[in-house]
Amino acid sequence: MLGQLAGLTTTEKPVLGPRMRLISRPEVWFLVLASAVAAWWALREPAPYAAEATEAATTMAEDAVLRIHRCTLTRDFANARLDIEFRFRNTAPRPLFMQPPDVRLLTSEGKEVPPFILPAERPPRVAENASGDLRLRFWLEKEHLASGLRLEVRGQSVEVKAKGPFDLEKLENDQPKVWTTSKWQ
Repeated sequence: MLGQLAGLTTTEKPVLGPRMRLISRPEVWFLVLASAVAAWWALREPAPYAAEATEAATTMAEDAVLRIHRCTLTRDFANARLDIEFRFRNTAPRPLFMQPPDVRLLTSEGKEVPPFILPAERPPRVAENASGDLRLRFWLEKEHLASGLRLEVRGQSVEVKAKGPFDLEKLENDQPKVWTTSKWQ
């Protein structure tokens, strides 16, 4: 506008507006790159939960009878609580209550891990001929973590933790650790 009025010209370069200077700042480019990486990380396909290819194919299929979503281990001093979140498709003509003997967590040696049930909490259930996302809790001792763990639900079985010891001392007390694969590191 100054250049259009007679006698009011200037030789100074025009000052860029705040929006024009914004894209030339390195912090902005860093934030754009970090946002792109975060979006990729959130939207990527997670690794299959099962360790073996044949087990992964049967447990990760959309119509799988038993499919684990994630496991959360929370240390409680010398013991730990394991929360297993999974999907189960009940093909039976009766509802299934998620409690022993229909549901068991077993070590590689065949030892049964006790469930962690609060007195005011009812066990989850799946209606007849229906699917449902469920969460089960188990109370683990150090010796349970020395080998692999398998979840068995009415004849269906899936690996929760691969064989090999897990050091409970690595976890901070009352700080949950989440795994989406059976390879606990």
